[in-house]
Amino acid sequence: MEETDYSEIFAVEEESDSDTTSTEVGLLKRIVMTTVRVPGIPRETSWVSACPGGLWEVRRRWLGERQRGDLTPMMGSLCKIKVRRSTVTEGETQHTASQEQESTASVDSGEQATSYPRSQDSVLQLPLAEWCLLRMGEGQCDITEGCLEGMRAGEMCEFTISAWNAENSKGAGSDANGTQTENTTGQGSSRQSDCFTLQLHSFTPGQESWQMTPGEKWAWVLSHKQRGGQRFGKGDIWGAADCYCRAVKLAITLNGKTRKKPVDEASKEGVDEEEDDDDEEASTPCFDKENEQAGADISIPTEEEYKTVKAELHCNLSLCQLKLGQLGKSRDSSIKATELNPKSTKAWYRLGQACLQLGELEESRMAFGKILELQPDSASARTALKQVNSRLKDLDSKLGQRLSKMFN
Repeated sequence: MEETDYSEIFAVEEESDSDTTSTEVGLLKRIVMTTVRVPGIPRETSWVSACPGGLWEVRRRWLGERQRGDLTPMMGSLCKIKVRRSTVTEGETQHTASQEQESTASVDSGEQATSYPRSQDSVLQLPLAEWCLLRMGEGQCDITEGCLEGMRAGEMCEFTISAWNAENSKGAGSDANGTQTENTTGQGSSRQSDCFTLQLHSFTPGQESWQMTPGEKWAWVLSHKQRGGQRFGKGDIWGAADCYCRAVKLAITLNGKTRKKPVDEASKEGVDEEEDDDDEEASTPCFDKENEQAGADISIPTEEEYKTVKAELHCNLSLCQLKLGQLGKSRDSSIKATELNPKSTKAWYRLGQACLQLGELEESRMAFGKILELQPDSASARTALKQVNSRLKDLDSKLGQRLSKMFN
């Protein structure tokens, strides 16, 4: 199997000024998902998913005959699923599944996804051996969402999870319910892989991202942003980074699809900024096609709103990457944030922090200096700048000593 650079899991490309390119569209596909042929077993698919405890490699293979049809779960689909620990043979699993399929009601579009608290000590963020509802695209359980991609109603698959960063992951030896795995293999909590089956009973229709209206995409962007903030506040850094990545990838496709402010609203800028929500009701979309769904068009962001939120996403992602030790990616994300919003002191501070830890002291000093230009009374920026200047002074001193020895 060809090795994959899993360190790129949270790398997000930026768009050009033109319309969405094929590279950008590729960003919407699942990261590092490849199909491989494994000797002795059916074709399987492997990828890396993010859990509260870190990154996990997932390998999926189909059980039984594939169902016919083109309908599979997509973004927004509400899926009725059951996850079990894989302890029986494939034939027994298929027999049990067929009986349950007949006796269980199909999911209805009016139902709500089952809400479960995410746990740092859990790999799968869903209960085992019971029916539950999962909304595709929300990231409740990234592993399960990945397995559902391409499945049809009535199908089952088996998936194996292996801790990718087990040494630093609390979830490396935990089961799907958040409790430590029993010592059934002689290894106890040190076990770093496990096998499960996933049964898809039924699902509601969803959409691919390219089928969504700009307003629908923007709603998903804001939802991911809010969810990312909630996860970060609970210490779920990997989960927060996953949310911000999902939001950025959708936001990329909205480039050039924002709405313009009407003349009367633009003239009142700076006067009624606190009443933006009321002003939006009078705005008109910037599309050439007829406005058949005015209510939906109101939800389309203005260019200013688009850039502001996108800058915040990159800034938040930068902080997550910084805490996860992804210093280069943190620097790149903060640079994008400062380009989108040059007045964001948070973005400049993230850039200064990342550059400082990378040893890029001149760049770090520039970033912290920019904060003092925007906010002269920033104590944190002054403290950080003193730290950078102190390190630069030490480097100059050491360089002088080396040069002195060379010429003496």
